[in-house]
Amino acid sequence: MQNEIRFWHNEPSVRQRRWWVDPHNPDCPFGKFIGNDRAVKRLSRAAFVATGRDNHSCAEYAFALCGPASTGKTTLARLFAETLQLPFVEIEPKQVTQVHDIFEKIARICRETTVDADGQTYNLELFNYGEKPREGQPEVRRYTLPPMVVFIDEVHELRSNVEQGLLKATEANDGFLATEKGVEADASRVCWFIATTDRGDLSTPFDTRFRKIILRLYSRDEVAQIVQLKNPDWDISTCELVAKYCDIPREANDFAVDMRAEQQMSQSQDWKTVADTVAKEYGIDSYGLTYQRIDILKALGQRPIAANQMTLIAQTKEAELKKFIMPPLLAITPDRPMPLVITTSRGYTITPAGIAELDKRGIPNLGVHAIPEQARSTFEMQIQD
Repeated sequence: MQNEIRFWHNEPSVRQRRWWVDPHNPDCPFGKFIGNDRAVKRLSRAAFVATGRDNHSCAEYAFALCGPASTGKTTLARLFAETLQLPFVEIEPKQVTQVHDIFEKIARICRETTVDADGQTYNLELFNYGEKPREGQPEVRRYTLPPMVVFIDEVHELRSNVEQGLLKATEANDGFLATEKGVEADASRVCWFIATTDRGDLSTPFDTRFRKIILRLYSRDEVAQIVQLKNPDWDISTCELVAKYCDIPREANDFAVDMRAEQQMSQSQDWKTVADTVAKEYGIDSYGLTYQRIDILKALGQRPIAANQMTLIAQTKEAELKKFIMPPLLAITPDRPMPLVITTSRGYTITPAGIAELDKRGIPNLGVHAIPEQARSTFEMQIQD
């Protein structure tokens, strides 16, 4: 499917630009994004600057989106490109073995993009200004990349040779993408986005090149709003039932799909009963925690547990534990000012909030005695404050 870009035929005023990038504008792509208002505001400001240019180039900005899985990193980068009416190129590290793979993906997106400007429509092709090489010298093909947004997800998973190749391209005073197959591409008009679940996973060169934007997990109200975007025929109370059981947007949308199917099959008009039925099949208890996470809290209610032992309790691999299972337990959200679990020198450790979840379910635990003394005193100070 082809992408289409439309530029304004007349130079917009400051007022028009400000309204165009305002999330409260129903026509602004940012308006589709729920939550993480501070992150949206920063990108909105960058978009405002770019819309003051004929080509909407935003190359002086390079962003690192840092946050747990399913906080909308890819969506936010895509909406930024949509706001600027620029091509969006998404790079998956596992599909990249060399720098040339990135260039090929960029070239393909350009070929699939049509531009409508000044009443003319044309395909967005890369401009090749390479010269015929001298005899005995390797051929070098030189290109100029148009303004675009290139997004690299889970950037810490890139191979070292690819990362090294990208350092020149993302360097503000360089901006050239050189590949293993004799391509040199001027990337000085490219706005680079990278994403990672943990800023600590970024290499030092990448960390210093990009402006960090930290994304947090969603509140249940925000998840309900996200669900309603996908299910506009549902009232907000039905969407809140989904959010009660799934506080990760991607999982919540899947849950909603199953709820709709269950309601059609059962012909039930009681959405709470429908939600409860689906929740049991998902392995989620009546308070909204998965049985897997309850098992983790139950174990931590007796003592701290080292990370390498937690995989046995959760019956999962370390990567899944770190990336998907533990983040909601470790997170502070607008609904929960204290995480259920923290990490200490003793390993994963339950918190008073985690103990409260066990008590709510009548699950035996050692209470505050399951928390190491140093961590316990810290929580006592927080509770007093």
